[in-house]
Amino acid sequence: MEADRFDVVVLGGGPAGMAAALTLAHHSALSVAVLEKSDYDAPRIGETLSPGVVGLLHYLKVWDAFVAAGHQSTFGTSAAWGSDAVVSRDYLFTPFGPGWHLDRTRFDALLSDSAARAGAAVWRGARLAHAQRTSDGWELDVAQGDTPRRVRARFVVDATGKAAIFAKRRGVKRWSFDRQIGAAGLFRFPGGVPDDTFTLVEAVETGWWYSAKLPGGALIVALMTDADIANRLGVREPAAWLEALEGAAHTKSRLSGGGLEGGVRIVPSHSSRLDRTVGEHWIAVGDAAASHDPLSASGIPRALDSGIHAARAIHSFLGRGDGALLAWYEAYIRQSFESYCATRASYYQLERRWPASPFWRRRRQEVALDPRALVRWRAEVEPAEAFSTASQDLALRDYALLRDLSLAARPAHEVVAELKRRSGSALCDQRIILALQELTACGIVDIAADAGEGGLSDPRASGARLSTTGEARAGR
Repeated sequence: MEADRFDVVVLGGGPAGMAAALTLAHHSALSVAVLEKSDYDAPRIGETLSPGVVGLLHYLKVWDAFVAAGHQSTFGTSAAWGSDAVVSRDYLFTPFGPGWHLDRTRFDALLSDSAARAGAAVWRGARLAHAQRTSDGWELDVAQGDTPRRVRARFVVDATGKAAIFAKRRGVKRWSFDRQIGAAGLFRFPGGVPDDTFTLVEAVETGWWYSAKLPGGALIVALMTDADIANRLGVREPAAWLEALEGAAHTKSRLSGGGLEGGVRIVPSHSSRLDRTVGEHWIAVGDAAASHDPLSASGIPRALDSGIHAARAIHSFLGRGDGALLAWYEAYIRQSFESYCATRASYYQLERRWPASPFWRRRRQEVALDPRALVRWRAEVEPAEAFSTASQDLALRDYALLRDLSLAARPAHEVVAELKRRSGSALCDQRIILALQELTACGIVDIAADAGEGGLSDPRASGARLSTTGEARAGR
């Protein structure tokens, strides 16, 4: 089979992948092809786009087409967070004008069409079947309907979302930092859609609700919570989802006169990242590289930004043999995610109304375990039980190691250090300490009776501290 040849092949036609393709098509002489498994005909969850994205859309030369598409304008955001009162932030006080509630299907298709007009080959209904390394890049087997293709590429962009299909097939690990999901429904209003175009976020005991107006006369409404809580509440079923909505007074009031259309869609919404975003002639972008909590409202701007930066790095590498920008990109994604984690923790710490709620307790990220405390795993509890109970999302093998390390009482700092050394994952102190704290709260790990003055305490009194990167360092 004769192979098609391209300088760059992008796997995935979402905002990140298309930003990479558009950047290469408009700002380089490199040839580029995009493989998108869909035909942009399936419903996609809408998203609020902040005014600050205008510059990115101009750079990608899609601004005029975006404006012509007529996405729903929004003039601000509202939140009941930290108290029952709703506080609003009006976009009129920013230099960029209004934001938008996107019709994601139309937005993604617009980027795809724009890339094709700019000279990229865009293959819809296409997916990667196999990839093999060659001396100068990759040989890819592509399935597109009944027509197989073979493609040779000098460089591959993994834009396959949280699945990170290409990177994971290269043995790259993905670290998840929670198990959050979104349970989303669509509300229709026979008597007319409410005039309020603000995005509304409302904290409740089990998580938080998000609602936003969409083009076409509907509101997208989603409960953001952890997977185990969603299972307990049964919110995959419309009746249970509507029952949960009763606890969100402001959101429920906003939906007066409307009705849930169809079922409830479950969408992964966890924070995660790859342990490597750059490899041999490949790079990961968007959610494939790192996914953020929807609370950050940064999904599409971050996707576009990462696609642009990745394309620039590829151009430098293929055009001049200079890998400096690839190394910079790897560091940029890592540092951005660390900064995001710190900001995320600070926002969640603002909500203090439900101190016993598992959802909020998991997100406070407060280190209170004395590093000298003797911790002991209850011998009758298997690692699988801890894995299904705790929320820190260590791998099952890490819980097994944690059990082995603490069946006999040991100082917490020794357990943390040894687990980091022996784990196949790159774990920071904070994740392990928070897991120990949660296992203690669940009764799986005990603070030994002979721990002396050790135990759960103010970390400032014990020598534990949080660094600027969010990693907890135990005093030695």
